[in-house]
Amino acid sequence: FYNPFDKLGPFTDPEVARRFRKVLGAEHDLALGAEVTDVRAELNGVVLRHRESTGGRQQERRFARVLAAVGREPALKGLALEQAGIELDDKGVPVCDPDTMQCGDSPIFLAGDCDGARPILHEAVDDGAFAGTNAARYPDVHHHPRRVALNIGFTHPQLAMIGKTFKELEHQPVAIGEVSYEDQGRARVIGQNRGHLRVYAEHQSGKLVGAELFGPAAEHTAHLLAWAIQQESTVADVLKLPFYHPTIEEGLRTALRDVAHKLSERASRDCEVSSEFPGA
Repeated sequence: FYNPFDKLGPFTDPEVARRFRKVLGAEHDLALGAEVTDVRAELNGVVLRHRESTGGRQQERRFARVLAAVGREPALKGLALEQAGIELDDKGVPVCDPDTMQCGDSPIFLAGDCDGARPILHEAVDDGAFAGTNAARYPDVHHHPRRVALNIGFTHPQLAMIGKTFKELEHQPVAIGEVSYEDQGRARVIGQNRGHLRVYAEHQSGKLVGAELFGPAAEHTAHLLAWAIQQESTVADVLKLPFYHPTIEEGLRTALRDVAHKLSERASRDCEVSSEFPGA
């Protein structure tokens, strides 16, 4: 039985997910994995009944309001896509090439969020550009390189996932560097010292390939990482760049130094050379 409520946030890195649950659990009464069995509205609120994930005990609680965040789905009903001769996934959404937005070899192209792959504004804009260009020049369809995956959640603290996820890299030769924001200088000064960052780098090349994090100003750290990954920068490359003191971004440098010690001998040696540069 799959319960979509047994996790908190989008993280695939178990350490980041664990710390995120701990931070939010200190502020909120969490009931992860609980199965809602009944909801009824009354004059002075809403009564919600649920079964606990462990033990199966039933509980009933009253709330002033209930927010149901159920996601979204593309408006494809009534289009009879099954008659179009193209492949559909298990949700009835056409399967397309993300680099061309073309459905198989057909003259049908998807645009925007309807493919469900990257339902984010800047990605949807790219989808539209790729689909429109290729539809206009069909059958001379061109492949377009995608931007590095960048996902940001504007929670408090903020969360982000950049490049390849922990799950995608789980069985690949990567080194992981991390930093906690609990004792990070600027985070402590502004009273937002909650968070954790884990960065992933290829062992042999030292190239940054992904990261998962939550913490203060995560949106800014996420952008720096996305740019570095898209430029195929190594850990040594980024350690040569300036990090101003005192800033939240210094936390990224700490994580990079950590991963530098765990890389292969060659990549680690490159990082040692970079430490001779000012600000490293």
